[in-house]
Amino acid sequence: MDIRAVVAIDFGTTFSGFAYTYRSSPEIITNDSWPQQIGPLKTNTVLQYDSNYQNVIKWGNPALAQRQSRRSKDSSSSKTVELIKLHLGNIPQNEKPSLPRQLNYEKAISDYLRELGKLIKETISTRWHGIKFFEHVLLVISIPAEFDDRAKDTMRKCLHNAGLTNSKESNKVEFTTEPEAAAIYCMRNLEGQNETIPINASFMVVDCGGGTVDLTTRKLLRDNKLSEITERTGDFCGGSYVDREFIKFLSRRLGKSTINLLKENNYGQMQYMIQQFCQ
Repeated sequence: MDIRAVVAIDFGTTFSGFAYTYRSSPEIITNDSWPQQIGPLKTNTVLQYDSNYQNVIKWGNPALAQRQSRRSKDSSSSKTVELIKLHLGNIPQNEKPSLPRQLNYEKAISDYLRELGKLIKETISTRWHGIKFFEHVLLVISIPAEFDDRAKDTMRKCLHNAGLTNSKESNKVEFTTEPEAAAIYCMRNLEGQNETIPINASFMVVDCGGGTVDLTTRKLLRDNKLSEITERTGDFCGGSYVDREFIKFLSRRLGKSTINLLKENNYGQMQYMIQQFCQ
C-alpha cells in the first residue's frame, strides 16, 4: 500500500473529532476548524435534518438546539438527531435513544460521517496537494473496547456509505480501542513535557466518554510496547446517562406525561434544557 497520510477519527457519542499526519513527518495535527466554530478540538455529534429526515441541514455545533424566542411559535422546525453511536452498542433496545420512524441509525451514522468526511477530504487536499484519498490515506478509527465484530462491521458499512472508503472491505481502515488510543496519547504527552513513564511501570487509563466508561490497567514494556495487566472493564454509563437521569428526575418532579409531551412536541427545547444543565 502506498500510504502517505494517516487520519485518525474519533466518532464519539456526544463529540467527534479527527487528527492527521503525513507519514514521513512526526507532526500530528488535530483539527480545530469546524462549521461556524474555530478553536475546539471536537464538535458535537449532532445532526439537524429537513422535515422528512432525508437531507442534513446542519451538523456539529450549529445543529444544536438554540433557545426558542418567545415570539416563535414553530416548535417543529428543528429536527435534531443525537446520541446515534449508542445504537452500535450491545445494550437493551429500550436504553437506545429513539429515532424518528423515517430514519434508521445506520443512515444517521453514515450521514454524520459523510459531513465529517467532506471536511476531512477538504483539509487533506488543501494541506497536501497530489494525495488521492482512497489510494494514499489510511483511516484509523477509535472505538469503545465493548464493540463487537457486528459493531465494527456496521462502522465499516457506514464509512463506505459516507464516501470515506471505496469499498466496505477496504484495507485502508484500521480500528483501535479508545483506551489504547488514550494510553498512547498520555505517553506521548508526557514525553512532550520531558517526563517519561519508567519501563515496567504500571498505570491505569480511565476513559470517561459520552456513552461508555472504560478502565484499563497497563504496563509499559521496552520499545514503547504496552501489555494489559488486568482485563479491561467498562460499561455504557457515560455522560449521556447522566443526562438521562436528569430527565428522570424532572419526570418525578413534574410528571412523566409532562416530560413526554415536551419530548414529542418540543424535542429541540428539551435538548437545549439538557445543554444548559450540563453547563
